[in-house]
Amino acid sequence: MIKPLLTLLFLLSGTLILTQPVSAQSDVRVAVANLNQDVTLIAQQLKTLRLEIEEIQRENVKLRAQVAAATSNRSTENQISNLSSAIEALRREYRQADEAQKQQIIAEVTRQIDALAKETQGALNTVANAVGSQPNVVTPVHFSEDYPKTGKPYVVRSGDTLSGIARAHGSTVKHIQNANKIANPAKDLQVGQTIFIPIAQ
Repeated sequence: MIKPLLTLLFLLSGTLILTQPVSAQSDVRVAVANLNQDVTLIAQQLKTLRLEIEEIQRENVKLRAQVAAATSNRSTENQISNLSSAIEALRREYRQADEAQKQQIIAEVTRQIDALAKETQGALNTVANAVGSQPNVVTPVHFSEDYPKTGKPYVVRSGDTLSGIARAHGSTVKHIQNANKIANPAKDLQVGQTIFIPIAQ
């Protein structure tokens, strides 16, 4: 029961950490380390319980051997019956306690995983909000004067693109952009606009 839980916890924590921003990875690693320590402690407690039941079983074997040597005594038979009932009661209590302990472990691991998932989601939301609130930085466009100064004017028509205009008139997109200071053709190139098409002689 514990090994599958530890494997699941390891895979989940690895995924969460890898998807975290650098600023949140440290907190997530600390939370996962604490959770691993809790699960390890619970596993040690289960191991102790198993050792105790094994000791009870060894005592039971000894008692049965003693009972076998005294079967002729009626009083001893009554004691055996009482002892068997007591042992059976102990077994029932152990089984109930063991099942309750397993359920407690599962509930605790589930609670901590849910808490870790909520913290991770909160960190992701914070990062997303921070990224979304950053202002858009417009990169300045630098135009060159290195283009042919000879050429002809052209009136932009519907459906025109810089590359199409350049091919049709033996020019280049770069020359047309530099000559007309066109940074964004999708916005700066308007139907009816007159532009200069540089054409090398």
